[in-house]
Amino acid sequence: MTHNPDPQSPAGAPPCANKLIDMELVISRLLRFGVYTSSAVILAGVLMMIVTRSTGYSAVGSYHFANVMRYHAHTAGEFPITVPEVIRGALRLKPFAVIMLGALLLIATPVLRVAVSLVAFALEGDRAYALITLYVLVVLLVSFLMGSALG
Repeated sequence: MTHNPDPQSPAGAPPCANKLIDMELVISRLLRFGVYTSSAVILAGVLMMIVTRSTGYSAVGSYHFANVMRYHAHTAGEFPITVPEVIRGALRLKPFAVIMLGALLLIATPVLRVAVSLVAFALEGDRAYALITLYVLVVLLVSFLMGSALG
């Protein structure tokens, strides 16, 4: 009879399978936490905007609310467009910045998942997957940097 100390792993599973299951659990919990956190932050920002009838950047009258909900040309200071502006606005509890912070958290969640996978593959000594994951992470980060430089 095989002794199986981990009740979540199949009986007789090799240690590397247990590591894989553990890594998948950590990643799934990370993704779930990121989605729940970003959803809560976005909801808080929407509720703040409804209660205060303000984006924190301009008043939201019935005529303006439709403009907030669709893209339009903006003037400087109308709403945050850079990460530092979003963080500053969220710290000042400006509703639109809080919503944007939630969106940034949602975007960052899968990127963090790739970073955690990279660490896990490196710790397991799986060079091939670590290098592939590093390449994916670099592509993601470069695309964000290029987007912020060009946009």
